[in-house]
Amino acid sequence: MEVSPTGQGPSQVAPNYNDPVALLHYLVNLQNQTLEVQRQSLELQRQQLELAREAAQVSREQRARQVAELERWQSGHEYVLENCRETLTNLEQVHAALMGELASYVQENHENLIDGEFALTDFVDRFGPRLAHLNTMLAVLRPLVASVKKPEG
Repeated sequence: MEVSPTGQGPSQVAPNYNDPVALLHYLVNLQNQTLEVQRQSLELQRQQLELAREAAQVSREQRARQVAELERWQSGHEYVLENCRETLTNLEQVHAALMGELASYVQENHENLIDGEFALTDFVDRFGPRLAHLNTMLAVLRPLVASVKKPEG
């Protein structure tokens, strides 16, 4: 390092590119720095891999608990499951009809929805809550009846 006469602090001495020994030292220093950065990068990647493995394990354990809980619920409420299956079928038809109504409404009122804040708010108020609640109901029913075997007959 070299101290500047203006008092601006230390400045890096520029390597003499004509001196082969100085150039070799400079290259070795760069390689050492590169190697250290690569070591740090490798350690970070190892840590990320370990975290990803832990996250996958937690996810597997959580899924296993959910499946066990669902099976317990199903075995304790068998009398409800057939009604749930029929309800799911009916609600899926309601959902399809609502989606068709939504698509038709958008097609007929496309320009108003783009240009008018009131029209867009009315559209969201008209379809948003019904669709959100219906989707929630379907999300609850689907897993309940998904693994239930139909009675043989």
